[in-house]
Amino acid sequence: MTPALLDALADGATAVTPNRRLARQLRRAFDRRQIDADHRTWRTPAIVPYPAWLVTLWQTRREAHGAAGARTLLSAAQSQHLWRRIVEDAAMGLFDTRGAATLAMQAWTLMHAWGEGGESWRAWTRSGNGDDPSMFAAWAQSYARALARHRSVDAAQLGDVLAAEPADGAARGMHATLVGFMQITPQQQRLIDALTRRGARIDRDSLASDSRSTPRRVLAPTARDELRAALAWARERSIADPGAAIGIIVEDLTRRRDQVIALADEILCPALCLPAGLGVQRPYEISLGASLAEVPLVASALGLIALAEGSLPAGEAAALLRCRYLPDAERAADPRARIELDWLEAGHSRITFDDAVAALGKGSMALAQRWRAARARTRRRAHASPREWGDAWRGLLADAGWPGSLTLDSAEYQARETWDATLTDFMRIGVVTARMSRDEALQSLRALTTERVFQPEGGDASIQILGMLEGSGLEFDALWVAGLSADRWPRPPEPNPLLPLDWQRARGVPRSTAQGELDYALTVTRAFAAAAGEVVFSSPARVDDYPMAPSAALLDYPSAPLADVVTASASWTDLIAATAALESLDDDRAPALEPGVRAPGGAGIVNAQSECPFRAVAKYRLRVDRWPEPLSGLSPLERGKIVHLTLSSFWDRTRDHSNLIALSAYELTQRIADAVADGRDAVPASRWSLVPGPVRRAETQRLAAVLEAWLSIEREREPFSVHALEGETSVELAGHRFRLRVDRVDALEGGGVAIIDYKSNVYETPRVWFSERPRGVQLGMYALAQRAAEPDAAVRAALFACLRADEIEAIGFAMDAGAWPGLKPPEPVQFPDWNAVEAWWKTQLDALADEISAGWSPVAPRESPSPCKICRLQSLCRIDSVRHADDDGLDDA
Repeated sequence: MTPALLDALADGATAVTPNRRLARQLRRAFDRRQIDADHRTWRTPAIVPYPAWLVTLWQTRREAHGAAGARTLLSAAQSQHLWRRIVEDAAMGLFDTRGAATLAMQAWTLMHAWGEGGESWRAWTRSGNGDDPSMFAAWAQSYARALARHRSVDAAQLGDVLAAEPADGAARGMHATLVGFMQITPQQQRLIDALTRRGARIDRDSLASDSRSTPRRVLAPTARDELRAALAWARERSIADPGAAIGIIVEDLTRRRDQVIALADEILCPALCLPAGLGVQRPYEISLGASLAEVPLVASALGLIALAEGSLPAGEAAALLRCRYLPDAERAADPRARIELDWLEAGHSRITFDDAVAALGKGSMALAQRWRAARARTRRRAHASPREWGDAWRGLLADAGWPGSLTLDSAEYQARETWDATLTDFMRIGVVTARMSRDEALQSLRALTTERVFQPEGGDASIQILGMLEGSGLEFDALWVAGLSADRWPRPPEPNPLLPLDWQRARGVPRSTAQGELDYALTVTRAFAAAAGEVVFSSPARVDDYPMAPSAALLDYPSAPLADVVTASASWTDLIAATAALESLDDDRAPALEPGVRAPGGAGIVNAQSECPFRAVAKYRLRVDRWPEPLSGLSPLERGKIVHLTLSSFWDRTRDHSNLIALSAYELTQRIADAVADGRDAVPASRWSLVPGPVRRAETQRLAAVLEAWLSIEREREPFSVHALEGETSVELAGHRFRLRVDRVDALEGGGVAIIDYKSNVYETPRVWFSERPRGVQLGMYALAQRAAEPDAAVRAALFACLRADEIEAIGFAMDAGAWPGLKPPEPVQFPDWNAVEAWWKTQLDALADEISAGWSPVAPRESPSPCKICRLQSLCRIDSVRHADDDGLDDA
């Protein structure tokens, strides 16, 4: 801060800055100067950003002349809403009316800032050629009429409105200093000239300092390496001088903000990356905050309002219920976390307020009652004024217990204050819109929170990470400017598409010409070069494997090796790993099963043990399962249950082959329809109601067609009778009993039985039943259980009934031609008779049961085909954790 500026502020002058950050820095600098001068008290200096200064001038004008008959100054929220209404009402077939309205508001602001103070758009209206400027001119005409109708003025016009006010003596004696402005727009100059004519004193202070050192430029291997180097450099400077003001300016901070924060946490405050470090204060501040709608506290409020007014996707509703901004969030964390699983398993895709209350009633009864009472107190309406909507939503949030019972930290408290201010801005939209529908009100509120950037103000952090605009005009003890590669700096022109290009070029509108961008880049670079005692410019040598050159704006500064500027240092994870004493342990054994204990999972655990021992332990002993995915129809498991119940119902009525072939075509169709109707009972009615109507009808038709095709195969068999349907049985292997449910056992003519297992999804062919790690082991277990239950009834056929719409057939083997037509016996060399088949199964299944009993559970999936494609437990076993993500092998019933 220059002595002249310091003296002016002490004398009561107003410092006007281009942004809030510079105003905050000047205020801190002023306070430090007073402290250094041993002052115990001092008057707060008047340091304000330019938009706030204009509002102050406007309010001073109103106080001097009275509010009666005066025009209203619209807020940014009111202007945005008015622009959106105008663009939407124009109905010009635009794909993104919200984006078009934002562009139009920007064009309106540029037109006033860089124009000559008149209504330039009227000339573009007369062109009538249907281009973008003429479209904007029509919108601008409608917007200007709306302002006149509401007797209002907006922020874009305010400078010219104040300049056009008649001289009244209010400006006489005013003293203001414009600080840190790199450019003065024509509108700003008109206001300065008008105030000067009225007796005000308006100065300029660029804060430009004489260069205290020679800046250096360095080249980093990659953009990530460049950021790591800048942050390590800042850490070194901060450790050497804890009171130093250190700046890191990143050219594309908006795009890379998340990456910058992650690296800054790792390098500047690694304790934040550890579970015990959640409350650690960051030693840095970063500009360009996130959208207010993305701040968790505000997102929960928006979600609660949307849920109360309609519905939410199941995932968003579940996130809302388990957030920390509801009462008793910590105590009820587990039951609320399970709600999403219940919804996914039930097939819910959208959740209403009543659905949420019902779910909370299972584990958070107090909150469920509170929400039920909040709904009863909320008046349901289709249309209301913005103030009425805002009051209703505030009451709803309070009644629902938002923002919870936990103490808010500083950032959360600021977020709540910003939310309250935004909701107030929404309510003030009533100045330009008397009434709004529910959907329009919700969209407007979400738009306001999405467009408002939230940046919590912290303490006076020594390290500031800034964007190019935020860093302009600031001074530091040490400064690193990153990302200045030739393709990024100067930036390519980006003129506003709604304003005539010739008009923009003639007036030097920012971002409109390549020459203007070059001049701006050179000016900003020189300002940065003089902004600190130590300055480093950097750029990456490669980006996405493409070579990059430094910006031409840096070529006047000497280059230096990166190693001369910053000391290479290992990351905190490398340091921890280097100092830790590591042990290696082969943990491939689960606790052994007690002798005689019934093994969990029945045939499933034996089949899983053959596929991968770890999967058997995880799924059937640890009860681990993959996270269900949202359903648009029925799941494979549900389809399997329906198929099983349908066939069980059919054969419970039909009983044998003779009754089947005796059915006429009409009787068969009717019996199939009755069986399908019974089969649908396998899925609860509440679940069926969530399946779209066309899907329900298609499933019914598919099921009837599948059953009819399968019965045509059964009609060709030799006579049989159904001996057992969905029968409970068990088999003993390696001293443990495994409980089984056999889909169907048929008694064959001439003696013996056929074992049938229904498969509506995947199945295994006989070729792999007898492999080294056998597959399809359930048929072997069923056969051994059948032998134990009825020793005199030989198994003559064992098969999977493949019941997929695109594949209806019997897959298995038969010991003789009369057991099942078309099925062959096993390889006669290996299995000369059925006793040999049973002996092989007994040996192999006992071996697998021994592994289960001993708890043998290494992560050792079968090589081909890999079960990892259907397992989805890679996050637990850590093998190929993301490569196997197919759903082509989901289990059926």
